[in-house]
Amino acid sequence: MKHVFCLFITLLCIAFTSDMYAKSDLKVKTILPDEKAESKNGTSIRTKNNGSKPKENAETRTQDVTVYGASRRQQKITDAPAAVSVVMPAELSRANAHGQIAKTLEGIQGVDVVQSGMNDFNVNMRGFNNSINRRVLVLLDGRDPSTPLLNLVEWNSFQTNVGDVASIEVVRGPGSALYGSNAYNGVINITSHAPKDIQGTRVSVTGGQFNTLRGDIRHAGAIGSLYYKVNAGYSTQSQSWVNSRDTTKGGTLEYPGLARDVTGNRAGVGVISSIDSLINANRNATNVFGTARLDYELTNDQRLTAEFGFSKYGGEYFVNQTGRILINNVEKPFVRLAYNTSRFNIQAHWNRRNTITPQIVMNAAASSAERSDVYVIDAQWNDSYLHDDLKVIVGASHEYQAVNTSLLGALPLLNPDGLHNNFSGLYAQAEMTIMPSLKFVGAARLDRSTFFDTQFSPKAAFVFTPIQDHTFRLTLNRSFLRPSYADLYRYSPAGAPVNLAAIDSVISNRYQVTPLGLQKATQQWNLGNPNIQVETAMSYEFGYKGIISKDLFVTVDAYMNRRTNFISVPLGGLAPDVYTPIRYDNAQANADLKTELDKLNRLYYDRLAKMPQTGLPALIITPKNIGIINEYGLEVGVNYYVMTGLLAQVNYAYLDFNVEENTLQAQKIVPNTSPHRLNIGLQYEQNGLEIGAQLRGVKGFTWVAGLFEGYVPEYWLLNLNVGYAITPDIKASATIFNALDRRHYQIFGGTILQRMASMNVTLNF
Repeated sequence: MKHVFCLFITLLCIAFTSDMYAKSDLKVKTILPDEKAESKNGTSIRTKNNGSKPKENAETRTQDVTVYGASRRQQKITDAPAAVSVVMPAELSRANAHGQIAKTLEGIQGVDVVQSGMNDFNVNMRGFNNSINRRVLVLLDGRDPSTPLLNLVEWNSFQTNVGDVASIEVVRGPGSALYGSNAYNGVINITSHAPKDIQGTRVSVTGGQFNTLRGDIRHAGAIGSLYYKVNAGYSTQSQSWVNSRDTTKGGTLEYPGLARDVTGNRAGVGVISSIDSLINANRNATNVFGTARLDYELTNDQRLTAEFGFSKYGGEYFVNQTGRILINNVEKPFVRLAYNTSRFNIQAHWNRRNTITPQIVMNAAASSAERSDVYVIDAQWNDSYLHDDLKVIVGASHEYQAVNTSLLGALPLLNPDGLHNNFSGLYAQAEMTIMPSLKFVGAARLDRSTFFDTQFSPKAAFVFTPIQDHTFRLTLNRSFLRPSYADLYRYSPAGAPVNLAAIDSVISNRYQVTPLGLQKATQQWNLGNPNIQVETAMSYEFGYKGIISKDLFVTVDAYMNRRTNFISVPLGGLAPDVYTPIRYDNAQANADLKTELDKLNRLYYDRLAKMPQTGLPALIITPKNIGIINEYGLEVGVNYYVMTGLLAQVNYAYLDFNVEENTLQAQKIVPNTSPHRLNIGLQYEQNGLEIGAQLRGVKGFTWVAGLFEGYVPEYWLLNLNVGYAITPDIKASATIFNALDRRHYQIFGGTILQRMASMNVTLNF
């Protein structure tokens, strides 16, 4: 905590010595949360700085929407030099009926929101998804809530709720030039409400199928220039659709190709004799959270923010690359300090992820634990010159990470463990108005770290507006994806032991060769590859945004990504320079060995290698940089106001690819994303009544990630919503996901998803 205290003192010093930066007529500014407000009925609305609200039933038109994430400054969405989508205020209000932030994103073109459990969501953009996705940067009030160990975003662990979210912006496409390594495929920028804009108390209760219960309460007030907000909530759901996959003890596999669960001793947990009993004892997914925030307004242009938050969640079943893992008790505190003016912004924060009890690996006799601390400070300055024709942003960030998995008696997930790394970045952007209809945007970032080689990420964009409200964009980006700690240093079981002793005995006797020493319990291991380098991409984009009339808004975005140094998912035989393959000294004996192992699993032969720590034979999976991929995509979106209060939305995303180079053909390279995704929606909102229907279609696709390889069949889902403002202060709403109960799975390895209905009542006073 001493780091946080020192940062706080620094912010105070800056606050009282920075009047030189403040000017009242600034046009270039960083977004502040107080630019959003909340109406009496709980609907988030964008307002002017004076807090005035639009008329009742007024529709937020696209031409009125502003965004921050594309350029790290506030601008009209039609001027943004990137493909940007926004979850509109009315959509956030309707999301109170289900309370899941990730679900608000699934209707956006080009965004993959796949669900594998009650709250296990995977959000990605533009292909090459994974069961543990780290290709999209998620920011919550400028803070990355992901776990540093795997860069996994645990969507049920946020220290906030949908009702306190003021805005969500989705930048589709690379963002490394401004945000660094995690913004490889895109950025999701989530902003919560500032206490100044939501004075009063809000209470919300949600109930639904599977014993769903969510409740939260928020209160905001003011004491002079000091504004405060307290927000707390609790949720629980019964995951009745989770079942045992221990096929040796009555369990079932929902579909072929899944990894089976195993019983046995888990370090730090004890002997698990029944998977059924384990699941029944951990059937409910729960989350409790709370935040307290203080905003002190030094002047109309200067604000100092201090915030503390905490969440504790468990009972979640996540899919990873080897099977399922039970996250049963995790706490995540954070502290955030910020100083904002329209010229200068600085933020410091600390995050922790701490497992209270070991996380249980379902398909291997193993458990894991984590205690990670992340300290970040980010400063940004901006100004404008030449009568506002030149806008400049300059920033710097530094991050320190400490990751430890040697806890609670669980098997350490990393070797070596107790890792510490530093990540520093310098970035700048200049936006120049060349002529009234043409702007050039150039940005670049330099990232230096103890974890990867120094990276330079440039961006260039031309934004052409030949006619008002019709914008064309050409963009060139370089982005990079850093390896995870697990990519380099993983040391964990990858499944149940396999009996290979008989095969070794038969073949060695047949050819009179030295046995390989294969055992009755040949272990399977998921190991890191210390030679992994960053993955890079060059992205070429063309975009069009047009307001055809005041009722019709159209976006078209086409892109080509050239991905190099592609980081594979963990599969066997990919790193013979790191893990020595085990073979007989007879070619025919090896051919027979492959034939016999293929009967068990066609990948076992490639995985058979010497375990460095013991020298014993093992089935090893590991990642590697393996290829060059060209990816092509098209995203089209149409919003049409059919009449007052009735909005029709249609969007479509197409993706294709070709593998230009694959150094190891044993490793399949697929985008783990459907080539065709379609969303169609109708939403009516008038006089306090809301009625809507959304149809989502996803064409089937191949999935390859770790031990999982299979096909995700095509699925079509119908979602329904209804809401009514009983009074200006009381609103009731309901949502039914998958209303026709089309049983399906969205990620290979995930559970079968069913209909999910819930209702909500929100009270403001």
